[in-house]
Amino acid sequence: MTRASGFKKSRQKSRRRVSRLDDAVADALGETADEVHRAGLENIDAMVGKKTGRLRRGYRKRLSRKSLKALVGYVSAAARRSAFYARFVHDGTSKAKARPYHDHAVLEYEGKHRARMRGANAAALDDRAAPSGTGRAGGSRERSIT
Repeated sequence: MTRASGFKKSRQKSRRRVSRLDDAVADALGETADEVHRAGLENIDAMVGKKTGRLRRGYRKRLSRKSLKALVGYVSAAARRSAFYARFVHDGTSKAKARPYHDHAVLEYEGKHRARMRGANAAALDDRAAPSGTGRAGGSRERSIT
């Protein structure tokens, strides 16, 4: 009878891979949140004519590394109350045109964020985390199934 071995080491490797992925994703989310926040503030300055400072003061960013969430905008209830009119400035009204400072900032960094997420995945699944030889299909050369 043959005994299988290496399960403990395999489980440890898998746990390390998950923690590396979480760290890389959190870093990428933080970078994206920083860039979107900065671009949003620049857009507020460029798009809004009358500047009281409420839109800028309430426009914040928040990163939770534990739950892997990044928020940019009016993230607290106090900020939403203070800049209640921000949604009307952003989306417009029947008498005022829309000034979508946040949407433009998000769209500007959407592609870069996707690339960061792919990079985070690649960093977590580096060559040390490659599948074993038995998990690979095709051996040393590819074979056609037809």
